[in-house]
Amino acid sequence: MKNHVYQNGRLIQTNKKFSALKQKQKEWITNELRQRYISAINYPHVKLHPRKRDQILDEVYDLIEGKEIWIPYGEVKKHYFSKIPSFIRKNKKMMQEETKDES
Repeated sequence: MKNHVYQNGRLIQTNKKFSALKQKQKEWITNELRQRYISAINYPHVKLHPRKRDQILDEVYDLIEGKEIWIPYGEVKKHYFSKIPSFIRKNKKMMQEETKDES
């Protein structure tokens, strides 16, 4: 049991991967990250400043801990950084659809 520790009376796996979460948990985390990232973007095609990006990550990780989902911070960070281009692409696509609808 070298990869497990007791924390608050629960056995926690210290090397848990993001893929080991339940589908609902993964979707919830991704949606929270996407909504907060898109709402913080001032310009649709530009990445956020690293300080603001990390602030969003910290806020969402606090929510994850509040829901008692155990996942290491590094795993959430890795997932978040891999999804940022996707968030920007989806936001760009939504903006283009809105301008088409207005025309």
